[in-house]
Amino acid sequence: MLTATRRFEFSAAHRYWRDDWSQAENQRVFGKCISPYGHGHNYTLDVTITGTLDPRTGMVMNMTELKALVNEVLEEFDHKHLNEDTPYFKDQLPTTENLVRVLWQLIAAHLPTVARLAHLRIYEQPDLWADYDGAEETTFARAYSFAAAHRLHAPALSAEENRAVYGKCNNPNGHGHNYTLEVSVTGPHDPATGMVIDLEAMDRSVRAVLDQLDFCHLDHEVAAFADKPSTAENIVVYLWDELAPRFEGRLSHLKLWETRKNVFTYTGPHSV
Repeated sequence: MLTATRRFEFSAAHRYWRDDWSQAENQRVFGKCISPYGHGHNYTLDVTITGTLDPRTGMVMNMTELKALVNEVLEEFDHKHLNEDTPYFKDQLPTTENLVRVLWQLIAAHLPTVARLAHLRIYEQPDLWADYDGAEETTFARAYSFAAAHRLHAPALSAEENRAVYGKCNNPNGHGHNYTLEVSVTGPHDPATGMVIDLEAMDRSVRAVLDQLDFCHLDHEVAAFADKPSTAENIVVYLWDELAPRFEGRLSHLKLWETRKNVFTYTGPHSV
């Protein structure tokens, strides 16, 4: 399958609030997002289409045409208050998950027959986004960071073999990284909150695991790496094993950035 993606940007305000909930309940679930005046974001929207390659033009769809089509849809949202200025959030909250589904319906309806909408990703913030592909479930993702030191050294290898395999990463005194972990959770969105998962609960669950690694030397201070090398592959599998039970089957994948050039994705043992 061939796909093409174009990125768009728009700015909007929104507010999370349910009239049928008390102030305390709204505060507990939505936190600072309940401000009566709303708050705002610079949204980034990645639109991915698929279709048959036109042998005459070499395109699935002219990107200029896609740009005009999507911008026409986004005009209804750009520099608007989503609750007050659009008709889509009178009966549902303008969460990231709900917004991506509304945009899917509008963009899909405008596409010509030669192309099909394959995927949308909307970033509310650089470390918070939602994915949607038209299915019943939505994916919500958030990025977290932690800093740790480690040394790549395999007990099963000789000193010479370790130096040959790991190079500078086998430095006896270790080295370190600012790691970024992307955590993606997939499931039906709660019609009451418009969310796939309670964000504050998600943050607590992830930080409870990452805080055990943050500002540590993995080989010396984390038992799981006492007898195996602390490669990014082993780290992301370890993080899956720690996090998956906390998300009760909704964890869809983890992506671990060791550096800007080294990225590792794991979807659990079922995918092996």
